[in-house]
Amino acid sequence: MKILFLALICSFMMCHAQEAELEIDRELSTKDSVFFSIRNKLSVPIYCIILPKKNAPKAISYKRGTLIETEKKATGIFRVPRNFQPHPESDAFSIGKYFSFRIGHGNPDKVKPNKDYQYLLPYKNFKKLIQGNFGRFSHNDHPAHYYAFDFNTHIGDTIYAARGGRVIKTKEDSRKYGNSKAFVSHANYVTIVHDDDTTASYVHLNYNGVLVKNNDIVTRGQAIGISGMTGFTTVPHLHFVVQMSTKKYGNVSIPIQFEGYIGKKLRKGYSYSRAKK
Repeated sequence: MKILFLALICSFMMCHAQEAELEIDRELSTKDSVFFSIRNKLSVPIYCIILPKKNAPKAISYKRGTLIETEKKATGIFRVPRNFQPHPESDAFSIGKYFSFRIGHGNPDKVKPNKDYQYLLPYKNFKKLIQGNFGRFSHNDHPAHYYAFDFNTHIGDTIYAARGGRVIKTKEDSRKYGNSKAFVSHANYVTIVHDDDTTASYVHLNYNGVLVKNNDIVTRGQAIGISGMTGFTTVPHLHFVVQMSTKKYGNVSIPIQFEGYIGKKLRKGYSYSRAKK
């Protein structure tokens, strides 16, 4: 019996929208218990970390960390006693009421970031950096976005892949934005996995502003989206971050270097453009 879909906010995406990545099903009932499985809906493995909320009953047992392969199901993740109220077989029962989730895109044991890779700036011409690594507004409260960049793009600007890879997630159906985390789930974006199992996310794209689709292979410098103003933001900009999967935090951001700025820290308030060849 299918119980619910969870629109999850992953570790990095605590400030940026995510599509529904997991599906929770009731898979088995015994005399005393009901067991629930989790299905990975993405085309990459995920590491799912389950965190109990303050109201989580001790009677519900669960597996804290689980690797779930591409479009596969992990069984026996939750065990709920039959005498738990509301009854676990009722449609009113919600795992999400008692637990939250952190997701890492990829297998934490296999990801090996290429520290020497030189990323292409994901736009053309000069753009100002309005929030850099460890920025006080939204880049300093979790390792998922410590090393993120916010570039002051204009609505309608074309966004380009900073590195080649495969598209694993997109969203482009939102028009909403605002200065509140209540708007997190309304950000449009593209997420791409690289050959070293890291991922890059391009966030705050325009309504219908995604130029690629899931499982597309994109090349470095390929147009992938149109800049907009969606989600948790008060000004049009592009949020760009590269992440890796971990067993402790789910996705965490990692430091990267841009072509033309090797050994240089990009500073807030300064404008940057692609290196001339």
